[in-house]
Amino acid sequence: MNVGALFGLSVLLSFCAFGIVTILYMLLRPRGMDREDPIAALVVPHSFRFIGLSFLVPGVVSPSLPPAFSMPAAYGDLVAAILAMIAVLALSIHAFWAMSIGGCSACGASSTSCMLSTRAR
Repeated sequence: MNVGALFGLSVLLSFCAFGIVTILYMLLRPRGMDREDPIAALVVPHSFRFIGLSFLVPGVVSPSLPPAFSMPAAYGDLVAAILAMIAVLALSIHAFWAMSIGGCSACGASSTSCMLSTRAR
């Protein structure tokens, strides 16, 4: 199959999966749910982003993968995973600052990636 078609299919399926979660937990939220429960359902999958560290393990990815890509991707994903875990824990104890951690997760991961990619050059 064409690589472009595979990438497009991946994006489409990701959009559909998050759309289903959004509809079920955000739009059709059961009345008994707390405000934090639907947000936790959206944040929990990001706690698995530590898998990006596999970019740094020799033999897992191609040896021709440039470090200028692999290091920022790996450490950016690690930052996002740690922030997602903090957000889930904060949401479970109903911390007032928990809602802002999701935004910090995205900003932290992207800024770490930018910082490391600039440094790797």
